[in-house]
Amino acid sequence: MQPYIFQGVVLPERAQLTLQFSLGFEHLSSGIEATAKVSILLNQVVVWIETDHDWDIFDLRNVVANIVQSQLQMIGYLKGYAYEFELTRVLRQEPATDYVFGIDIPCLTERSKDVDLSKALDKLREKTTGRNGIYLNRCFGDLVSAMKHSDDTGFYCYRAIEALRHHCAAVHSIAQESNATQWQKFREIAHCEEDTLREIKAAADPLRHGDVVGSTSADRQRLFTITWNTVDRYLVEV
Repeated sequence: MQPYIFQGVVLPERAQLTLQFSLGFEHLSSGIEATAKVSILLNQVVVWIETDHDWDIFDLRNVVANIVQSQLQMIGYLKGYAYEFELTRVLRQEPATDYVFGIDIPCLTERSKDVDLSKALDKLREKTTGRNGIYLNRCFGDLVSAMKHSDDTGFYCYRAIEALRHHCAAVHSIAQESNATQWQKFREIAHCEEDTLREIKAAADPLRHGDVVGSTSADRQRLFTITWNTVDRYLVEV
């Protein structure tokens, strides 16, 4: 079968990097094996994926992003450089594929397509002022990290919810109470079932303890949906 060809860029481009390597890999969720050949030339990235499998391009995009990012993380450890990687496009001759990746998460952009951004931002700014607003900003930061880091989606989703639990405890003056009391109050305010929070926590726990867990686009969509629902309901009440 024809290889998948991915294109991207290492950021910032002013810190130039050239690197070539090849490796075999196995997709954690499916056990599918493939080979990646990576060429980084002055921060411009091309990755050839040799495989016998007809991949979902979004699942394969996440694999490729993790392969390149892991190399950049090792360089960061060795040299003290904080590189980022942006994967922009995938091509394949047969079956014909030519797709430019956006920065959106479709299940999230669809739910917010009618949002008036200016009005919504004004409301959030009001909520994030003052000392307790720090918790909300941490939540938003973790939600963005959940979108960016596919393998750690569960970790960041749950930490975002934990930030809201701390916000709830601070607002209602129960920060010194037990975690159980704080969670109970949070569920009350967010109109959230305990099983929903346990589902997010279950996806996060292995990652929180340094383990590695595979996930598919469908797994991530489920996590995004229940996490954003919880955050939405909480923010309406605070």
